Amino acid sequence: MKKDQPYVDKDNNTSRGVPMVRRKMMTYFQFSLIALIFVVVFAAIYFISKAIDGKNKIDYNSAELIQYELPADDTKVAVFETNLGTFKAVLYEDQAPEYCKYFEGLAESGYYDGTHVFAVQDGVYFMGGSKTSDGTDDSDTDKTEKSPEKSKDLWPFYGALAAYGNQKSAFNTQIQAGSRVLFIGSIEFDKETCEQLDSASDNTKLNNAFKTKGGVPNFSQQYTIFAQVYDGLEAYEDVLRAQVITPSDSSGSDKDADLRPKQDITFEKVYISTYGENKNDGFFTLNENADTAQTADSALDNSADSAEK
Repeated sequence: MKKDQPYVDKDNNTSRGVPMVRRKMMTYFQFSLIALIFVVVFAAIYFISKAIDGKNKIDYNSAELIQYELPADDTKVAVFETNLGTFKAVLYEDQAPEYCKYFEGLAESGYYDGTHVFAVQDGVYFMGGSKTSDGTDDSDTDKTEKSPEKSKDLWPFYGALAAYGNQKSAFNTQIQAGSRVLFIGSIEFDKETCEQLDSASDNTKLNNAFKTKGGVPNFSQQYTIFAQVYDGLEAYEDVLRAQVITPSDSSGSDKDADLRPKQDITFEKVYISTYGENKNDGFFTLNENADTAQTADSALDNSADSAEK
């Protein structure tokens, strides 16, 4: 595949994007999910970013992988206590200042306490932070939406947290940053996927980070990424693997899919703390010289092992 050429996985589109959900789920959901069914991966995103005005250009070759840099003790973290266990995520206030301020305010007010995980795509992502179990709005839903904040130094690796909202308009498809959160898992990085990734970008360090840590490359620069899970990865994985009411088919576009968990998964409490009070230094390592393909499962196993050290 030539650089800047769109790539679509015809065999298993499910692992390349978010599938359509049942019509009864929230209206705003539909536009974004329909768009993501046909999301083109890394190369197309790179091409599009070059066509946007200068202030929004992404210099892939200068990307710093700060998600694997050891945080300072005073760095803020979000603690998610769920009915399946607790996981913790570093917040990136310098890269997404407006959204982090908004998210922290919601967390500190208790907004997320008792909210629901309302969609799970097996291993690839789950969506949470909804006042209702099906993701629809109610009278208690915070409908604020922030402008997207995208950084060349934040990527949709396994465990990354992204703000989820509406497209701004029919003529501006940028996804706004709302109160709901997209929790990113991983596709499978088989040999073919790794070759496609390498052909789409010259940044070897970035490519190898996806191969060794896992992630969803086609989410790159689509959302406001604002945090990275670094502790409690076993609980995080349990949510990612939760059984749903009606799984999507292999194409990822099954209109009859109902991705709500069969059993309620809730955030019992979400609060803000600091890294100094919640350390897990073992997570923040990166093998920059990886040259072999890894499956998503093996990448996740490595992440879980590092968290236990």
